[in-house]
Amino acid sequence: MTLLMRDQENLEKGIDQGENRYALLTQKLLQEKRYDAIGRIGVDKEYRQELYREYHIL
Repeated sequence: MTLLMRDQENLEKGIDQGENRYALLTQKLLQEKRYDAIGRIGVDKEYRQELYREYHIL
């Protein structure tokens, strides 16, 4: 395996983990009917990070 291949694998894993975190956060917000927050997490990274901490999504 080349370094480039390893870096690509690591990048893909990171993207998958990020998508999973985002999906879990969206699901929790939907359950609590926090629709305004769902729209905001798509454009406000700091707010999204705050909610990750609030919901213990690491």
